[in-house]
Amino acid sequence: MGGTDALSARQRSIVQDLKERGFVATTALAEKYHVSDMTIRRDSRRLEEQGIARSVHGGLMLPHGTIHVAGFAARAEDDSDAKRSIAAACAEIISSTERVFIDAGTTAFSVARALPPTFEGTLITHSAPVMQLALQLPNATTISLGGQLLHDSQAFVGHLAIANLEGLRAETAFMGIAGVNAHGLYIERNLELSTKRAIMAASDRVVLVAASSKLGRSDLVRLGDFHDIDVLVTDHEPPAAIAAALADADVEVIVTGE
Repeated sequence: MGGTDALSARQRSIVQDLKERGFVATTALAEKYHVSDMTIRRDSRRLEEQGIARSVHGGLMLPHGTIHVAGFAARAEDDSDAKRSIAAACAEIISSTERVFIDAGTTAFSVARALPPTFEGTLITHSAPVMQLALQLPNATTISLGGQLLHDSQAFVGHLAIANLEGLRAETAFMGIAGVNAHGLYIERNLELSTKRAIMAASDRVVLVAASSKLGRSDLVRLGDFHDIDVLVTDHEPPAAIAAALADADVEVIVTGE
């Protein structure tokens, strides 16, 4: 990666944005720095020439790093403020020596990113980005479940991943979700269902991490109901019907944005 000495102050600031987020959208950068999209594109070319960033559709990403598929990177940018606040709250509810499962998905990835460099617990995951992020946690023990790689979600799933769970037990699992309504929890596709269910079953405490934009929605596959989770961490108070269902299931709710 090239140096930053020859960059403008704005370009150096964009590099810092990249290090923090992995992907930044052109329109978001133009708005943040009060310049045109064309100016940001010129900055992008300069950063690419220096080997500091890589231009992708809609923005910039790190040339090598924890988010290396553009689709995942773009999803990571959605609800980014909510994900950061949720992740910070999650980092506060575990100890520095805890055994934790980190699910695949961008919100769960944010939780892993919020772990301090001093974290010395055990990190168990089937997420390729989380595995790469673990390289920045030298004091942690990291266990990869392996399995079949789904390129878009960068998750390892299937019989091998589930078999590797046998004999493992975590104190806390941080699980992502596609939708939550008063009737239960939903994910996008059946391919990931058995692996997610196995992770939840191997955990003493299941923490669902969900931006408020996911609340009140359903999706294709039902993951379970509220009795399957212990804690919901979200950025706004859930709608009344969901709040009632959570209370009936004795789920603790942590709200970060209010």
